[in-house]
Amino acid sequence: MEIFINKSEILGCLKLGFGLLCFVSMVGLLLLFLGFVCGQKWRCEWQKLTAFECGFDALSSTRSSFSMRFFLLALLFLVFDVEIVLLFPYIFSVSISWIKMSLYSKLYYFSFLLVLVLGLIHEMNEGTLDWKFD
Repeated sequence: MEIFINKSEILGCLKLGFGLLCFVSMVGLLLLFLGFVCGQKWRCEWQKLTAFECGFDALSSTRSSFSMRFFLLALLFLVFDVEIVLLFPYIFSVSISWIKMSLYSKLYYFSFLLVLVLGLIHEMNEGTLDWKFD
């Protein structure tokens, strides 16, 4: 059974998609403009940014350093989490018809898993996942 699509149907879908894109963009710009107009004006004043301890100067710095290990771990989590989420639809479709799949599709799946595992092994060798407290 062949499927024929008219040019007018394609143009109608493109016009609808472009119209929705313009509408969403205009709503976003409107909300951004309203935020600038109606939002609080924030002025950077030194006295307001310092810590207040009963009228005295702060005993220590209010800024604490951010550990780079937490940042790297969060970044690794995002990368591997996105890759796992990309695998979910494939896993559910494969569980039904693994035998009917082509060799190319199976090789693509295993190469994706290989890249994922090699990345994890590399991060383990680099010591990013080791929590050594100095």
